[in-house]
Amino acid sequence: MKYLISFVWVLFFAVVNAQDEDYVSLQDRLKSNIFLKVEASNTDCFVGEPIIVTYKLYSALATESSIIKNPYFDGFDVKDLKGGSDNIASRETVDGVRFDVHTLLKLQLTPRRAGKLTLGALTVRNRVKLVDSRGNEDPILDGVEEGYTLNNGYFTLPVSSVPLTVLVTALPGSAPSATPSQSKGLVGDFKMDVQLSKKLLAPGEQAQLTIMLTGRGDFSKIEQPEIDWPEAADVLAARVDEDKTQKEDGSGYKSFVIPFTINAPGKYIIPSIRFSFFDAQSSRYKTITNIPVEISVVNERGNTTYVPQVSDDENRPIFIGGGIALLVIIAIILVWVNRSKNKRKVVQPVPDQPAATVKNTPVRNNTISVAAALQPATEKMHETGSGFSELLKQGIIQYLRARWNLPANFYSNASLQQAMADKDIPNALQTELLQLLATIDMNMYSGGGTDTDRQGLLNEATLLLHQV
Repeated sequence: MKYLISFVWVLFFAVVNAQDEDYVSLQDRLKSNIFLKVEASNTDCFVGEPIIVTYKLYSALATESSIIKNPYFDGFDVKDLKGGSDNIASRETVDGVRFDVHTLLKLQLTPRRAGKLTLGALTVRNRVKLVDSRGNEDPILDGVEEGYTLNNGYFTLPVSSVPLTVLVTALPGSAPSATPSQSKGLVGDFKMDVQLSKKLLAPGEQAQLTIMLTGRGDFSKIEQPEIDWPEAADVLAARVDEDKTQKEDGSGYKSFVIPFTINAPGKYIIPSIRFSFFDAQSSRYKTITNIPVEISVVNERGNTTYVPQVSDDENRPIFIGGGIALLVIIAIILVWVNRSKNKRKVVQPVPDQPAATVKNTPVRNNTISVAAALQPATEKMHETGSGFSELLKQGIIQYLRARWNLPANFYSNASLQQAMADKDIPNALQTELLQLLATIDMNMYSGGGTDTDRQGLLNEATLLLHQV
């Protein structure tokens, strides 16, 4: 009998303890329905290699939340990446429960030193509605045994994120050909495109050299690459444009648009531009370059005869005389070709009707004017984004199709060049039009450009279209 009583008491306490172990307190119930989550694009990186860190609040209950303690990021440079779209809540299912997900912080963190660096905790205060205005309790209160305090039906619950540790590795020693960008610890994966707005210039005419850098990395640390300008070039301050909506993978762009003029006629070359960085994927330094850029400055637009730069004054008369003789020969050839064309294009008259000749210039199609074709782009002049560039390119193509009676599916560089050649468009004008379209394409890729760029592009498009 004694043993039977002992067994009953043991069984009783086991049942009670099991019930205690299954019981979930109100705090724990709420924390399983409201919690913070930290996402890092990388937790093992190099010094100078940016990572993207996002702090998100998950809530399956009606709650009012506010940040009461921001995280610390000792040893990091911090850039805020949160945009307007991040303010819109999304929906996710976790363990069968539907949660509203709010992005509280979205940051680019670039480590400044090696070692184990900590991403601090974010603390949020949540006011959870547990009793409505009619006195109805939320089902989460069912079976709660401990006491709790409500304020107008709200229960206050602070939640914090878990700190993360990032292992940061020092960069290896710079290569012998290291550039200033290497010594500043620029890490990522970049591509470079260098474009000239015009390759044929009149003395004193302004052109633009654009350096576009794309890829992944901390673009805020990129400085303008060094350029070996010709001595005759007068270079103005660069306009810098940087991606403000950097992607989750750290991709973006940065461009340098550098205006310049050259007063002295001649042929000039801007040597290859070098840009160096540390590639974290291959763990080595890389240097990327472009092909040299050639510029021709001539006395008259469309005149491809250049004035040589001769240092020996005694030989100068010989070159000048040769140039004059060459001009005379070219003029004679042009006159002979034009006469031959006119002879071939005479149309025989129909009896009792006056004879007619076909002119050497294309027949103008008046179905659309330059102003009408460019009007949509003009209306988008001061709006952000790439809409202006897209409409400007569409307007140019639309006008050329109407002007030259081209098919609706017309447009490629090759087809445009062929069309201009068929219409006897001067080579200089062909080059300018192709360069304009290339600049517009670059602006579309970079997201727009400044208002000054846009006005200049619109003016240039208007001028060129009036000349075709």
